[in-house]
Amino acid sequence: MEFIVFGLNHRTAPLEVRERWAVPPQRHHAVLQSLHGRFANSEHLIVSTCNRTEFYSHVPRSASPLPPDVGDDSGEDSEFGDQMTRGTLRFYHEVCQLMAADSWDGARDHNPDYFYAYRQEAAVQHLFRLAAGLDSMIVGESQILKQLKDSYAAAQEAETVGTFFHRLFPTALRVGKRIRSDTKISDGCITPGQAGMELARRVHGELNNRTVLVVGSGKIAGLTMQAIQGAGIAKCVVVNRTREHAKELVERIGIGTSAPWSELNDCLQEADLVISSTSSVNPIVGREALASIAAARSDRPLVLIDLAIPRDFSADVGAIPGIHLFNIDDLNEVIQENVARRHSQVPRAEKIIREEFLTFQGQLIYQQVNPVLKHLNHRFEQIRLGVLQQFMGQFPADQHDLVDQMSSTLAKKLLHFPISKLKSLRNLKDLNETEVLFLQRLFLADPPSEVESDHAKGRPEEK
Repeated sequence: MEFIVFGLNHRTAPLEVRERWAVPPQRHHAVLQSLHGRFANSEHLIVSTCNRTEFYSHVPRSASPLPPDVGDDSGEDSEFGDQMTRGTLRFYHEVCQLMAADSWDGARDHNPDYFYAYRQEAAVQHLFRLAAGLDSMIVGESQILKQLKDSYAAAQEAETVGTFFHRLFPTALRVGKRIRSDTKISDGCITPGQAGMELARRVHGELNNRTVLVVGSGKIAGLTMQAIQGAGIAKCVVVNRTREHAKELVERIGIGTSAPWSELNDCLQEADLVISSTSSVNPIVGREALASIAAARSDRPLVLIDLAIPRDFSADVGAIPGIHLFNIDDLNEVIQENVARRHSQVPRAEKIIREEFLTFQGQLIYQQVNPVLKHLNHRFEQIRLGVLQQFMGQFPADQHDLVDQMSSTLAKKLLHFPISKLKSLRNLKDLNETEVLFLQRLFLADPPSEVESDHAKGRPEEK
């Protein structure tokens, strides 16, 4: 059996190509069933997000769409050229035509530079890195874990998941959670809203009992509201020139209240933190008005996060006592600091992935070799009992127990070296796929076919 990952992502393909290869959730079932129908005893799963589309397939090696001379270390840097176009790329392209035969235009995306493929060990390690957030546009982001979980559930519903994927994908999810728990790769703010919260904490400390004013109702305001939602803010008010837009934002995010633009100054006086992102070409509140508001606040500091371009507050308002003004450059500085800290955690995450991969590989080897060990013991015992039955009558009855004990000891001693050697190789994980398959064919009573065989990089035996 062969485990393959084939796909494209934000690093290898532009948005317009990724859009054409995206598999909508409502089409997962049909595409998975089409893949499953092409191979006996195969397993398939699709991960499709705004940043990537990846096909995970566990198929008989003889039927693999991947060119046979692509090694186990194949990946994004490998040069597949025409072979990949003729093989893997064409195969998945034909399957994807099921998504929308009349409108799907991925046919023109036959440039192999847009795609990557991994097989066997490299495919497992790619999945673990993906779950860890190391292959994401923003290192350490956690949304990919939910996306993987949903993809696994969709494949289960389509009944295209078997023994191997039932072991592999829960392991990948656990690896992703462990890395986020054991490292700081997901720590720190990475969005303007989160960075605004961090800057506000530098002034106010905890924000649980604070009031936040959001000025504007566009995309940035929406991201800000999401950050506020996760920060435990006591009160949130949204003000926009068109109040209906403010109401829509409040309803969509599910927190806060809206207020009319005419009450902006009153809201500024009540707020502890203001995050503003309007499209105004002039400052929304003049310096004199803001100085009057600050004077009426009884020494309560006011944090202004100005995310607008042009700016909603002129730079000189930062000189007003009690006013702490930050702009988009201040937020970007905070974000870049946190991104750098996340990247510093990558080596530790890679080490954990390597540990987890070796453990996973060892578990599979253990499952593949154990049936061989059991069969050897069982076969020798069958032979011993057969010989005993044939010759036991030639011994006096009072010696039967002794003869039985002697033959049993002899069989165990004859088996001791090969069994010990196999166990040693198994425990050291010092067996490759070909060797495991050879052992199965050599010693098992019914040598497995390629479809049925389970190896260190393929489908494990059922317990």
